[in-house]
Amino acid sequence: MKAIVLAGGQSSRMGQDKALMKLGGKTVIEHVIDNLAKVFDEVYISVNHSNYPNSKGIIKDIITLKGPMGGIRSALEHCGEDIFVCSCDMPFFSPELIESILQKKEENRINVAQYKEKVYPVVGIYPFSILDALTRSIENENLKMMYFLELQNANYIQFGGDFENQFLNINTPECFKNAEILINQLRK
Repeated sequence: MKAIVLAGGQSSRMGQDKALMKLGGKTVIEHVIDNLAKVFDEVYISVNHSNYPNSKGIIKDIITLKGPMGGIRSALEHCGEDIFVCSCDMPFFSPELIESILQKKEENRINVAQYKEKVYPVVGIYPFSILDALTRSIENENLKMMYFLELQNANYIQFGGDFENQFLNINTPECFKNAEILINQLRK
């Protein structure tokens, strides 16, 4: 299975490309790539442009401006197999959490993480078998990830308190400040 970092968003709430912001000496996306590379042999970045590290592993969106669904669709088509996806703005997502998802997955289903009551559609496994359904959903402008997960009878893999900081995603300047505090605590 190949790992895909979804980095095609607009970063509108951040005001700049959040994936390229420096956090603890590395960009946010480098933290994500490093964590995925500890589990997967191949890590790709799904993007609308190619301003990212690891440029040989770039998958450009086939259909642009379709959010995470467009990136997942492009990655499935490019890889031709099941993929593990993670958002570019989750630098604390650990190899242990990835391994836990892989161990708890149900075959031939979308498997995504759920922390407490919140589902993370951009963290988990997307089987190649859903490519046609995903394509139809995009063509029909049905771009809501939660709706698609429900239609596909996705498996939600539950996580509790031990993983709290790992689900921190950096969408706003305030979230980035929290991430800086957390990374400094982890270094001590």
